[in-house]
This record gives sequence, C-alpha cells and structure tokens, in this order.
Amino acid sequence: MRILSKTELTQRSTRPQAAPQLLQHTYIHIMYTATARSSFPGSNSAASPSGSPSTPPQQNQNQQHPQKTGPLPPDPSTSKPDSYFVDAKKGEVNELRNLLRTFALEKTLTRKREIIKKVIAYMTLGIDVSRLLPDMLLVIETRDLVIKKMVYLYLCTYASSSEEVAIMCINTLMKDCSNDDPMVRGLALRSLTSLRLKSIIEYVIEPLRKSLEDANAYVRKTAVLGVLKLHDLGHNVDNFLPRMKELLDDGDPAVVYNCIEVLNELNADNGGMEVTRDVMLKLLNRLSTFNEFGLASVLNLLCRYTPADKNETFQIMNLLDPVLRTSNSGSVLAVIKSFLHLTNSMPELRPMVYDRVKPPILTLIAGGGPEQVYVLLKHVKYLCEANPGMFDPEYRQLYVRYNEPTSIKYLKLSILPKLASGDTAVDIITELCEYVSENDVRMAKLAIEAIAKVATERACQGATSTGIGEIVTGKLVELCAVDGGAVSSAAASALKDVLRAHPESRFSVAPVLGRCLRMGGEEKGKASLVWMIGEFGDIVIEAPYVLEKLVDAWDENEELVKLALLTACVKLFFKRPPEMQGILGRLLTQATNDVSSQDLHDRALLYYRLLKAGPENAEKVVNGGEQTIEPSKGFAEDDEEETIKALREEFNTLSIVYGSRSDHFITEKYRLGTSDAVQNVTDAFANSTVTPPPAA
Repeated sequence: MRILSKTELTQRSTRPQAAPQLLQHTYIHIMYTATARSSFPGSNSAASPSGSPSTPPQQNQNQQHPQKTGPLPPDPSTSKPDSYFVDAKKGEVNELRNLLRTFALEKTLTRKREIIKKVIAYMTLGIDVSRLLPDMLLVIETRDLVIKKMVYLYLCTYASSSEEVAIMCINTLMKDCSNDDPMVRGLALRSLTSLRLKSIIEYVIEPLRKSLEDANAYVRKTAVLGVLKLHDLGHNVDNFLPRMKELLDDGDPAVVYNCIEVLNELNADNGGMEVTRDVMLKLLNRLSTFNEFGLASVLNLLCRYTPADKNETFQIMNLLDPVLRTSNSGSVLAVIKSFLHLTNSMPELRPMVYDRVKPPILTLIAGGGPEQVYVLLKHVKYLCEANPGMFDPEYRQLYVRYNEPTSIKYLKLSILPKLASGDTAVDIITELCEYVSENDVRMAKLAIEAIAKVATERACQGATSTGIGEIVTGKLVELCAVDGGAVSSAAASALKDVLRAHPESRFSVAPVLGRCLRMGGEEKGKASLVWMIGEFGDIVIEAPYVLEKLVDAWDENEELVKLALLTACVKLFFKRPPEMQGILGRLLTQATNDVSSQDLHDRALLYYRLLKAGPENAEKVVNGGEQTIEPSKGFAEDDEEETIKALREEFNTLSIVYGSRSDHFITEKYRLGTSDAVQNVTDAFANSTVTPPPAA
C-alpha cells in the first residue's frame, strides 16, 4: 500500500464535495460506513494494480472528512406514520381529558380559556363529552368569569347524565351565590336552577329566596326565572308568589316583564296571572321604559283586562298611541290587537281605530325585511276581510314589485282583489293583466285568479258590478285563446267562476267556448270549458257536436274531464234532446262500464236511474232552476265570517299567518291554558332528535 504524501493529502482535501442531499438513502448509508472505516489507520482496502486506492475519488473525498457527514437519516421501511387514531386510547375526548388534567399547570389565562373553549366547541358540534364531567368539576374553582361561564354551561348540559357526580359542584355554586360580584351571583344562581335535578331542590330554595331580595336587578331577574324552573321540577312555589307580585313594581323593567311571564306560566291553568286595575295602570304608565319584549308582555296582559267605563278606555288608548310610532312591528301589532279588544263594546269607534293604525302598518311594510313584510301583509289581508274598504285608497302601495320575494308577490296578488271597488277596480285589473305575462307560471295563474275575484268580491257587487263583470269577462276571454297551455287553462277556470256570479255575460262568452275547447289545455281548464258548454248549451250552437267528439274519445280524457262531460251532457239533453239523445246513450254506456273511477261509475248510474224513473223529475234534480249569487253573500265556499270572528281574538299570532284558528294546528295537550302543556312540550323536545338549546 502506497502512503500519500502531505501535498497529495492537501490537494485531495480541497476538491469540491458532492451535495449529500442529492444522494439516495441507501447510497448515503454505504458511504457513511466506508467513511467510518477509513478514519482508522490501515483500514483501506487493497490497492489496485496501478497503485491507486481501490475506492473512487468521490469516496476517498468523503473518507477524508467523515466529521462533515450529517446524522443518519431514518429508514423509511421502519418509520411509523404520524396519526391521532393509531392508538385506540387516542381521540377527541381523550385528548380533551389530557388537556384538562394539565389545566392547573398552565400559567397563562389565555391557554386555560382555550382548553375550556375547545370542550364547549366539541359539545356544540354534537360530540358527546359527558365523560369529561369529573375533569370539568376539577376546574370549577376559578376566579376568571369567562372560564366560569363556560364551565357552568357544560354542567347545565350534562348534569342529568351523571347526577351523583354533578352534585359535587353544589358547594361551589352555593358559595358563588354569595359572591360580591353580582354577575357571579346571577351566573351561579342561573346554573344552580338549570341543573334540573330534583335531588338538589333543598339546596336551591334558600339561595333563590335571598336572590329575590338582591340589590342587583340582574340577580333579581335571574331569581324570577329560577322560580319557574323550580316549578317545572314539580316543587310548590306558592311561598314565592307574594314576593313575585311585589316585583311587579320593581324599578327595573326587565325584572317586571320577566315577572309577568313567569306569573302567567304559573297560572296557566287559570288563563294567566290575575289582572287588576291598579296593576294594569301602573304598567301602562311606565310603557316608555320597556323594550319591545316588555311591551309585548304588557300589551298581551292588557287584552285580558276590561276597562270600567269609556273614560278609562280612552285613557288607555291615549297611553298606547305613542307605541304606534315605534319601529318594532311586534309592538305595533300588539297595540292594534289591544285597540280591537278595547273597542269590542264600542263598534262605532272601529272606523277611527282603523284609520289610526293604517299609516304605521304601511310604513313598516315599505321599510321592513321580507319576513316582517310577509307577516304584516297577512295581517293586512285579515283587516281587509274584517273591515272591507280599509286599505282601498292605498291600493297602489300594495302593487307587486319586481325585486320582491315570490312569497310576498303571491300574497299581494291575493290582497289586491279585496281592495277593488267601483273606483279602483279598473286600475287593479289593468295592473293584474301585466302580471299574467310574467315568466313565473304560478304567478301568472294567481294573477288570473285575482282578476276573476275582482268581479266576484263582495266589494264590487252592486250598481257597478255589471260593468266590472263585462270588463273581467272580456279580459279572460282574450286569455283563453292565448296558447292552450297553463295560462288559457287558468283563464277558463276563472271564467267559470265569473259566469257563476255574472250570468248575464254568457252571451259574450258562448261564441268562443268551442274554439277554446278544441285548443286543448290542462285538465282543470278543459273541465271548466265543458261545464260552461253544458250550462249555457242553449246559446252555444255547436255544443252537441263539440261534446260528441269528447264522448267518442272517452278513454283519452282525464277523470276530471269525464265527470264534467257526464254532467254537461245530461244538462244539455234537457235543453236539446233530439241532438243529445244518441250521444247521451253512448256516454252512459261507457261511463257505467268504466272501472277507472268509482265516483264516475256511481254518478253515471245515478243519472241513468233518474232518467229511467222519469225525465220530468230528472230535469228538476239536474238543472234545479236558475241560481244567482246574492251580492251580500257571495259564493258559499268563500264564506269565512266565522273564521274572521274567531281570528279577532288571535290577532298578532300564528293563526293570522296560517289563516286558521289555533285549535286547528295545535293539538290539545300543547295548547296554553291546559294542564301539563309546558311539560308536554319539554317531553317532545326530549324525545326528538334535535338537541334543545342550553337553559337560559
């Protein structure tokens, strides 16, 4: 082996080195081993025949500088991937448990808050973190109000899952109920009453009694709500009622209206709290101090109070008048309901009341959001039905706007016909005809129905009804011949109702009925045209021949068309018997043999047996003579007098939005005023898949 000289060693050491990061893991491992061996004397391999080292120059270079080689990189075949779910003991809840166990060691308040906040976040996402209850009890002793709020929220949510463990926090909660900070006192009392554990009722009574006498309004308000929570647990709270009645004179408005709500709940079986003249006048004289929630509570209470005389009624109405200028729609509607209640015995004041409440409603409609506007329009619709003509002068303010939601557009289309009168009907009809050309098919149909209702509404019946009927009939006849689609079918259905109210317009309709029927259309429209042909077939020259084509194509017709065709042919038989005798015979044969509809089969048998019993009696049954709609009554199916009277007592409730009494959509066990109504609602929440919100 040739020993290198000092000069050769110096020259080799100055050669550039290869970048180690460009080498593969296996090659680096080999070079690292070779370099380690070359660092010892005599460790080189045998020389080549030429006398040069047996390793390549690059290897010799690395051999001379073993100290510059980095640490051995990990072997990919033996390394384990990082994962939170490799170990069965790892997971969200176990991670939170580990964090809570290191809670006391954390020095920064921000870090402590983040740990508790993470627990609350998981709870909000629906993850069951009830297993952390023992660990959360360990961090309940803290002076930080933010952490205390979050821990108490957790306890109120999961206390019922482990009652034995939750009882361990009672001492801390009771101690916090005597804290110098009123926020801590109120928070502790709210949490203590929200645990909903019957086993701790004896510990709740004394802090609750003291809190009702507390100097801070927030603590008193929390105590008032705590009395109701105690009542829901089945405990007798009669001992708290005298103090609750005293709190109706409390200086804080929030305490007062919460006390009203609690007393109403406690006396729900009797219709609510007792309303006396002194209590009512004290509340009304301080209306300006209440927020919108307080106003709603007081005004709902007013609807159960009857003034002693007219002077007291006027005094109360003067006190309520400033509330109409507020921007809260709930308060305005509550005042309107109170006005309607106060004037029950004085109907002569109703017109003045309607004139007074109309501007605030229109102002709120012009500047409110979609949801608010929809509810207000529902109340406007009811007021138009209860007092026709109330909004007639302002009909232009209820025209449909292009940028409104479809729900509001549809509702306005149902209101506009109720605003039509002798002076406004033509303008409203013209406006409604513009809506027919909309791309929205449903809106076009509703506009056509609204045009027909203009001629059938009671407000338009009278001296000008004939002229309006002719105008509406002409518009609908034009629409019947449009396209044979949805618009023409809706126009035919509407035209049928107009002719029921204005039979004198049949002479202008008769010439186009056959042509419109041949155009086809939807099932309901064809059935309406067939009905009109049978009803006015004596002036429709081609009536038998039009119906004959439908009879011959019996199997191609829809069920509704078959029913109308059967009735029309029987009616037309008594008006033009020679032409209809053969057609009617074939029709009855096909209808009685038709098994697609039981109703159709039975009706055909009825007509057959009537004719067999005698044509004279059959004609009296089928035709029954001419019937006209009385202007004062309208159609029988549109008579809603009873509903309007019933909804007057449920003004400013969901009944107005649904257009139906509350007993039609609320089952008896959930109605307010019935026993166990609140408990039934609570049980319904408990049995549902939706998690109820945390207790207030």
